[in-house]
Parts: sequence; C-alpha cells; structure tokens
Amino acid sequence: MDANGTLNLHVPHSWSELTQEQLRYALFLLTQGWEEWQVRTYLFARFAGIDVLNEKKDGWLCEVETDKGKKTRFFLELWQIRSFCEAFDYVFDGYGADNRLESIGLYKAADVELYDYPFEYYLIADNYFQQYMMSDKSNEEPLKELARYLYLDGEGKSPDRIECTVPELMGVFLWYVRIKHNFSEKFPHLFKPAAEGGEDYDMVGAMNAQIRALTGGDITKEEIIRKADVWRALTELDAKAREAEELNKRLKKS
Repeated sequence: MDANGTLNLHVPHSWSELTQEQLRYALFLLTQGWEEWQVRTYLFARFAGIDVLNEKKDGWLCEVETDKGKKTRFFLELWQIRSFCEAFDYVFDGYGADNRLESIGLYKAADVELYDYPFEYYLIADNYFQQYMMSDKSNEEPLKELARYLYLDGEGKSPDRIECTVPELMGVFLWYVRIKHNFSEKFPHLFKPAAEGGEDYDMVGAMNAQIRALTGGDITKEEIIRKADVWRALTELDAKAREAEELNKRLKKS
C-alpha cells in the first residue's frame, strides 16, 4: 500500500521472474490435472500474496498483509481478477520455461540455455526428449533419463540415477521445450519442423549423421566433437545446413 492508501498488487509476468519457491509452486499446480483457469487463479492469489476470504458471483472478498504488517480487506471484481490472471499467459503459451529448478536432490542444473554444455550430452538428452514426445506420454522414464543429462554432479557429469517428483519432471519437460524453441530460432537451417505424414524419426541415425557432418567422416575427431560445446557444434551444423540448402537451390536452377 502506497502513501496515498492505494493498494498495489504485483505478480510475475514471465517464467524468468519466478523465484525457486514460486517455480516449484507453479509446477505443482500444473501437475494437478486442473483446468487452466483454476491454475491461473491459484497462481494469482499466491503470487499477489492475497487470501481469498469469500468467493461471490461478482468477485472475491480478499485480505492482504501490507508492508507495515497490517491486514487490509478489499473486494476484487471479476474483470479485475481476469485481468490479473491474463498475466500468466506465459505459463500456457507452449514455448516452455526459460527458468528451471536450480537443483534436484544432490544434482545441479546445467546452464539454463545450455552454454558450456557438452554436445554429447545434448545428443543423448535430445534422444530421450524425442522418445517422450513420440510416446503416449504415459511413461515417465524418458523424462527421468532426460533429467539425468540436465542435472549433473559436482564434476559436471551425468549421475547414474536421479529421483524426481512429478512436478520436477514437469519442470524438466518445460525447460527442454524452451531449449528446443530457442535452438530452432538460433539455428533455423538446422532445426526445421518435421513434415506431416513423414516416416518415424530415426533418432540414432540423426545423432550419428550430426557427428559425421562435423568430423567429415574422420573417426579420429569423433571424441573431440562429442566433448565440444553444444552451441559451437550447432553453429557449425547450422552453417553446413545453410550451405547444403544454397547448393540445392543452385542445382535446381541449373
């Protein structure tokens, strides 16, 4: 409440603004099987710091604790509630989350955008993500395996096993969705939407093809490529994909 007695309510407007506690709460709500509107209202009430005392047809009777420790009651009309809840569009936009839990158990998260991350781990992680996306989503094992390559030990290595709660797996999924979205924008020649009705995605074949493209078929370079930074590797692959596109265009014109 400001000096004029006006009550100002604030909520985060992006994933990146969420604290770790807020992020865990959001992931919990998303795994409860609730309707989107219900999730939005719970997010609003929690993040704005209000207690809903009574829900009426035309709005909510609410209570909030001010900076001075006093409790103030006020009424929010339905249009105001809807307006605040629209702030959480980012939770449901389908682009994933540019924020992640900093740790799961004893293991620490990799960089949120996968900087200083080995290309080899990316290939394995992407394999498990594709497995999950191509499944009926009833089996969580691919997500658990994905988590093993996003949450690493003190030496930056993938653990043999990691225990994850359902909300934590949701966090892993949303984080990787954002990684894929980010890579598709940064490397448009390399990452293209799959054609509808095409053949099943050959994950192992695709992984080997990427490595061959970078080594030029020289197997002595394979280990170096696997340990290379993923951003560096994808930059090179995107350049090769662009060159191939330009060559195909010239051949079609000739």
